[in-house]
Amino acid sequence: MRYNTYYESTGFALGGRLTPAVKYLIISCAASFLLQELHFHDTWTKVLGLTPVLVNGNFFIWQFFTYLFLHGGIWHLLFNMFALWMFGGELERSWGTREFVVFYFITGVGVGLIHWALATGGPDSIFGADYSRPLIGSSGAIFGLLAAYGLCFPERRILFMLLFPMKAKWFVLLLAAIELYLCRVPGSIAHFAHLSGMLIGWLYLKKEWNLAAARFYVDDLRRRRKIKLVHKQEDHLQQERDEVDRILDKINREGIQSLSRRELKILHRASSRTSSGNAK
Repeated sequence: MRYNTYYESTGFALGGRLTPAVKYLIISCAASFLLQELHFHDTWTKVLGLTPVLVNGNFFIWQFFTYLFLHGGIWHLLFNMFALWMFGGELERSWGTREFVVFYFITGVGVGLIHWALATGGPDSIFGADYSRPLIGSSGAIFGLLAAYGLCFPERRILFMLLFPMKAKWFVLLLAAIELYLCRVPGSIAHFAHLSGMLIGWLYLKKEWNLAAARFYVDDLRRRRKIKLVHKQEDHLQQERDEVDRILDKINREGIQSLSRRELKILHRASSRTSSGNAK
């Protein structure tokens, strides 16, 4: 069965067969949640969750990455993994695994950096977030995937709350509006982190700050440097040819004994290069 059979038969988007990156992300989050719940809950959350105080005081910089694999409860985990499967699979098939993984962690780590910056420079509570508690969960990265899905497949139909059909672009905008409203409500859920994920995902794709664009920029920069080097070499050779012509004219007028030591060196160097070129 092809992955898009459900979409073709019903007209509604669904995740389809698990793709490699999505599969391993789900396995990693599930395994981390089991360890977190069965034995290491407090230690696991303290060491791996994103706690700005520990980042600043103890330099726990790995938390910008590891917090993505922790979750606050079974429903938190199930919702995120369902959304990862539903929207991430098709994005991975469209982009390729490498680009998908880069996008996922750029949005996830980016959300963590924004959360840390707000906690470090702001009051204890801003945008409804409680910065005294560790930030955990892949929700920021998931909302980045939602923004990407809305941009890449805007006309796809989605069942909102599994009941109400709507196009993907309106679905994403509705979620953004809900999260923006909920930012006003203090609580344990970092709704601004969700919005941050959407914003980072939108900027990454809209402004083409992606892996392919970065590779193109680097390749183009190298090409420009090579062209500049060739032009510089050509200019140098042309200057040398002009100097040789001047020296030969001087020899015709005044004889070789009139040449300075510098002019003799230039003539010898040009003669050696010509001999070397002929030998090849």
